[in-house]
Amino acid sequence: MEKAKIFLGIALMVLVLFSSSGGVLAGELDDQIIAKKKQADQVNQQIKNLQNSLAQKQKEIKSLGDQLNVIDSRIELIQLQLQANQRDIEQTSADIARTENEIKDKEEEIARQKETMERVIRKIYMDKGVNAVSIIVESQSFSELVEKTEYLARIRAKLKDTVDRLKVLKAELETKKEQLDEKMKGLETLRHDNQLEESALEDQKYTKAKIVEMTRGQESEFKSRLSAAQAEEAAANREIVRLVQEQARRNRASGVEGRPGRDQVVNTGGFGYPLAGPNRISITGGDFMDASYGLGFPHTGIDLAASQGTTIYAAGSGAVIVAHDSGNAGLSYIAIDHGNGLITKYLHVSAIFVQAGDIVNIGDPIGQSGGSPGTRGAGIFTTGAHLHFEINDYQGRAVNPHNYLSFLPPLF
Repeated sequence: MEKAKIFLGIALMVLVLFSSSGGVLAGELDDQIIAKKKQADQVNQQIKNLQNSLAQKQKEIKSLGDQLNVIDSRIELIQLQLQANQRDIEQTSADIARTENEIKDKEEEIARQKETMERVIRKIYMDKGVNAVSIIVESQSFSELVEKTEYLARIRAKLKDTVDRLKVLKAELETKKEQLDEKMKGLETLRHDNQLEESALEDQKYTKAKIVEMTRGQESEFKSRLSAAQAEEAAANREIVRLVQEQARRNRASGVEGRPGRDQVVNTGGFGYPLAGPNRISITGGDFMDASYGLGFPHTGIDLAASQGTTIYAAGSGAVIVAHDSGNAGLSYIAIDHGNGLITKYLHVSAIFVQAGDIVNIGDPIGQSGGSPGTRGAGIFTTGAHLHFEINDYQGRAVNPHNYLSFLPPLF
């Protein structure tokens, strides 16, 4: 009878233990995440409103005041985006911390349940002689035997259910942790974008000051420089077309049709990216034929986000047909003939590593980007550091670079 009481006591203890929960989720972290998401949503709405306003302002640039207003809007937009990025980083970090806590809680719960199971098994089958045989021998009646057997079956079922449940929970949480590990990698991208944005912020502040300095705040000087910049780019385009046509005449005269330079180099494959890392359209320039470019002439290339002095790579194999270094703040540029009817152009370069006639392979470094007003190679008028990348046919007509490469959209 004593052993029967012991058994029933143990059985009740086990069922009570299994009915209790081990882990408590950190509600405080949940509240933080919700609060940060709400803040991020508010900032994102501000960003969206400002983006729409900026796009309209860029279309309507007709004066120095308009241009300076656009730069002010860009500065405000960058500052807002930096705030949004910081909240994204904080929200993701809080989410990761919450999941790590959940995993820790569940691992501790698993350990507790294992310890409970081991203790119960020892007590049932070892302590006081309570075992499967004693259950039968010590039972005073058939009903007592049935009761004990049912308790034992329930304990075993609870053991199995608990083990299975915790295995599933742990697997789910491990999967979630793996997903959040990927999110941590995404944080590195966010931090990289932050660096680009901080650089763009400083660049736009510098650009505004430089434009005011170069124009002396005079509307007439602004329009004069804008016209000169248009003429400067048009002259560069004419020179590139002239050199291509001159080379074609020499090729025909020598009987080497389609030969782009000293050696036979024909790019039969696709193009590669002119910059390392993300090739993202700049917020300070624009996309191909961007309607919001706003400087009074069509945008025949793509302006890519690039800090001053970023290495430029040949987008394809070919022959350098021009590597013009202005030697001052005038427009510096490089053009490569790829022997397939297409030319790539790289404008606003601050340093040049090649010369006309050089044969380059795809991915070879050819120079460094520029574009900050008043710096070497930037050109008479520019709105900030970037790389102008363009593809032309042999007649000098602009070809959409998106037909060959996929570029990331602006950061905002």
